[in-house]
Amino acid sequence: MNKPLSEKEKLLTMLADVYDQLEELESVLEASFSDLRIRLNNEEHGKLTEPVQSLSALEKKFVHTTQYGEIPDFSINQVPKSLKLELGYSLPLK
Repeated sequence: MNKPLSEKEKLLTMLADVYDQLEELESVLEASFSDLRIRLNNEEHGKLTEPVQSLSALEKKFVHTTQYGEIPDFSINQVPKSLKLELGYSLPLK
């Protein structure tokens, strides 16, 4: 009768060890994913702020030039001869 009880105790001990290891793994994974989430958020923030700053600078330049009566130079040399669409078709600009 003692033998089955000791095997049950061994099994319970092993299961308790597995449970402890899983809890430890959970905390490690949570910390790892938290760091990864923070890093990805910072990268995305950087990717979003750069174009916003560029657009803001262009907007200020445009407002400055139109404010002083200067006409922005949108010469034909700066515009491509045709627009390439996503499927590879091109349309001439008029």
